[in-house]
Amino acid sequence: MRRVLLLVPLLLCACDSPGVAKMDFRRTPPAGATGGTWVAKFGSQAITDAELAARFAEMNPYARARFQTVEQRRDYVEGLVRFELLAQEAVRRNLHNDPEVVEAARRVMVQQLLKKELDEGNGGVTDAQVAAYYQAHTSDYVKPAMTRLSHIAFKKEDRAIAEDILAKAKALAPLDAAGFGKLARETSQDARTKELDGDMRFLSDEELSTQYGPELAAAAASLVRVGDLAPTLIETPKALHVVKLQGRQLALNLSVEQAKPSIQQLLANESKQERFRALMDRLKKDSHLELNESSLAAMVVDPKAPAVPSTAPSPGFIPAPPSTK
Repeated sequence: MRRVLLLVPLLLCACDSPGVAKMDFRRTPPAGATGGTWVAKFGSQAITDAELAARFAEMNPYARARFQTVEQRRDYVEGLVRFELLAQEAVRRNLHNDPEVVEAARRVMVQQLLKKELDEGNGGVTDAQVAAYYQAHTSDYVKPAMTRLSHIAFKKEDRAIAEDILAKAKALAPLDAAGFGKLARETSQDARTKELDGDMRFLSDEELSTQYGPELAAAAASLVRVGDLAPTLIETPKALHVVKLQGRQLALNLSVEQAKPSIQQLLANESKQERFRALMDRLKKDSHLELNESSLAAMVVDPKAPAVPSTAPSPGFIPAPPSTK
């Protein structure tokens, strides 16, 4: 069956075949722009001053300021007319059935469908939902200050080696993280951080004290700028450390009200994804969708084969939303 371009306004055919539609290509003036005096006539159509007034009213003040003279308004009207005449000529040449035009219309149509189903649906987020999410994810909104250190650790009996490595670390430029990392990778005796170039990741003062000792937490507090190196070895109950500051994160203490905008956005996006899945599940069920896994498995796709010339527009593609599992 012949496929006809689908654009707004849309008139569906009274037929059984899905996806077949009839298109009305006449101009669509703004709602309420009725009556008025014509300012341009062409063929059986006319543009009126009422339509122009409505279109100017829709513009922001900056754009509207460009149409204060008769000449400027004439240029605008002539631009509208040029587009309409070209659209009419395209229809006369049957370009509304051109595959690329049809595919472009199908893409816009799908975008409009998803906008109505997902953006205009009942995906409102309640205060109760926000509060429940905040309670379940409080650690995302309330965090202590964090410090990121890099260190090179030695057994206490290896103080001479540790002092030598400290001297080499002092010889590096403050922001030479790669040089410090090389020293850590080659000489550190801490198996947890050795392969990470000495990176201890972000830790709170409490975590630093618990995992390494309060001496390391105190040393971290004394370092001010990223790249600062503790001037002496830091001795903890278990080891000697050459310590360098890599970064800091300020404490975070957002109340539920302060976190509300970001939580609302997150939950609204999750709602959209769920409604999209529900829509697709319904459409698949109604259309009795089947996939032939054996045929898909039998196909051979050669990534090295040269591309052949395209004979049709690229098909539309809608990826699946991220899984929530």
